[in-house]
Amino acid sequence: MNAKEQIVIKASNLFLRKGYVGVLMAEIAKEMGMSKKTLYQYFSSKEELVQEVIKTYQLEMQTTVEQLINDTTISFPEKASRIFKYVATRLNGLNPVFIQDIKENSPTSWKLIQTYKSQAAYLRFNSLLEEGAQLGYVRSDINRSLVVMLYANALDTIVNPEFLRQVPPQLTADLPYTPDAILDGVVNIIFKGILKEKVYEV
Repeated sequence: MNAKEQIVIKASNLFLRKGYVGVLMAEIAKEMGMSKKTLYQYFSSKEELVQEVIKTYQLEMQTTVEQLINDTTISFPEKASRIFKYVATRLNGLNPVFIQDIKENSPTSWKLIQTYKSQAAYLRFNSLLEEGAQLGYVRSDINRSLVVMLYANALDTIVNPEFLRQVPPQLTADLPYTPDAILDGVVNIIFKGILKEKVYEV
């Protein structure tokens, strides 16, 4: 592992723990045991560094999800379960303070997050649903594009700290607190619905 990769790992840990604003380049340099001057030889600014952190995080998620989607050795239900659990676990590691900081103080970095969300939700989730439909696991009369949009909004909710502030307190009191629990609940509703089977009985 080269020095640049080590810096990204160290900065990632600091950003996710303390937020974007709460971390100074001097602190990162100190953690790396180097001078600020040396650090700036690898990254010209904190914004450039945080963008590299985001890209690295996204690449790791993308690689793992695509490997699961392309895995022909596991069944579709198992594949879907693994993908959702992995995404939930990764999202759970994101500090809301970090996300809010990025949104307010680094528009370019925020755009990276939003672009990735669109790609992850709209493209890869759609690919997963298409496979499920071909294998007979996903109903053919369901509008898959609409399901993908629901999933995308669920991801947006998880990475958007402002969303819960808009929800009445009497509703948020019953919501799961962690991102992985929220995503798990949304996925469960998407795949199983909200009505009991006997509702459809004639």
